[in-house]
Amino acid sequence: MDKSEQIFKVSSMFRALLKNISQEWKKSGAGKYNVTYPQFQVLYVLKLRGPQKVSDLAEALSLTPPAITGLTDKLVAEGYLQKERAEDDRRVVNITIMESGLEIIRSVKRDQKEVIQGFFDNLSEEDIEHLNRIFSLMLSNIDNQNG
Repeated sequence: MDKSEQIFKVSSMFRALLKNISQEWKKSGAGKYNVTYPQFQVLYVLKLRGPQKVSDLAEALSLTPPAITGLTDKLVAEGYLQKERAEDDRRVVNITIMESGLEIIRSVKRDQKEVIQGFFDNLSEEDIEHLNRIFSLMLSNIDNQNG
């Protein structure tokens, strides 16, 4: 199998993994927080990276700016996020996570710990370290290409 076929296979498996994680999210009761998995991803990126422009958040999550707007509008309505226009350029909207958004992350992580760990149960510590290294390299590559 050549490299392009391997990459296609890996990317297909990765999409399937993300789909399964999302389905388990719904089945496991995370819906009680009134937050979808994509919305949780928005909250989590904001927790890790701090306030973000819509375009930066879209890039971080591989979504379009209109998709981010749809996700964030609901989170703003729930009081989990705050949107502010940049003072120097009114076209730019900065999104900030609120304390209530951080609390949702803490609650979901606590409740979802078993579900998430289930995806990694059959991996050794060494395998998990390899995944961490590989994903870090890939994300760094993306950052370098976009920066």
